[in-house]
Amino acid sequence: MKNRNEFFEYVKENIKDYLPPSLREAQLSIHEWVRENDRKQHVLAIRLSEHDTFPNIHLDGFYQCYLGGKELDACVGDVADVYIAYGDMEDVKEPGIIWDYEKVKERLLIRLCDLQWNQGYLKDKVYTVHGDFAAAYYIAIYEDREKLLKVPVTELLISTWGISMDQLHKDALLADRSSLPALTDLNVLLCSEMFGIGKAENLLAEGAVYHSTGIPMLCLTNSRKQFGASLILHDDILRRAGEVLGSNYFVLPSSIHETILVPDIDGSDAQGLCVMVKEINEGKVEACEQLSDKVQYYDREADVLENALDRERRLSSLEAGSGPAEEDGQDEIPNV
Repeated sequence: MKNRNEFFEYVKENIKDYLPPSLREAQLSIHEWVRENDRKQHVLAIRLSEHDTFPNIHLDGFYQCYLGGKELDACVGDVADVYIAYGDMEDVKEPGIIWDYEKVKERLLIRLCDLQWNQGYLKDKVYTVHGDFAAAYYIAIYEDREKLLKVPVTELLISTWGISMDQLHKDALLADRSSLPALTDLNVLLCSEMFGIGKAENLLAEGAVYHSTGIPMLCLTNSRKQFGASLILHDDILRRAGEVLGSNYFVLPSSIHETILVPDIDGSDAQGLCVMVKEINEGKVEACEQLSDKVQYYDREADVLENALDRERRLSSLEAGSGPAEEDGQDEIPNV
């Protein structure tokens, strides 16, 4: 039985036996990547040129299959099959596409993440800071119902494109709109998806009227249900959600794909909501899809989204007449 590193080296040394002859001159390398929420994973890179955008293949899952009893060479063949499948995808075959900004700006994606949880992940990426969150930028080079292949935007790409961070962020927000933002009643949405009962109306649509079916809870995401948490960066959507709920509200960072909006009613407890989100993250949300456990609060009058606990402490301090609340002492990552 090979250990993890031995398995990775075996894959690297033997995978060309399972690849097309055109890849015999490809350069192979194995890297340890820092993924979302600072998780470490090993990837195999197969490159014909330095500008090749073929995806890196994550090897840790194949190693688990090997430990589970799968034949070693069968695992190598499975890795090769993944690469060959990528090669059949439209646009992945065009390695130079990412260097042409006019071709990719409509393919921009924003992956919202917890700033504190992702200090390692963000080191080699360009990003902007939004309170507790960082917005990392990607290019979607292939997408269908089952797969989304993306390339991170780096300092090298920004320099080659000759654009500013401000332009990148504005264009990424515009691209966000093309994924059709959706604000729906959570109860109706769950009934529709799980039991085929009813249809969730998009409350962002002009003329839409909200009739709560119980405790008001809204889900904010997009039509493809991919990276929909970034929609909380859109001020007009936050304002519209306030109009729909008719009150200030909490934003629960459900996952990187959606957020849950809960109205601020008598007895609302920011601390309790934070505990609930943390428990759900730990028990039900995959590590790669966890957004944060830092609940946010949207104040309609001030038109501001801020950390709910910080707001609660600040207001308690003001009511006690002791001046502004103290900072929590956490280091911040500077904006890039």
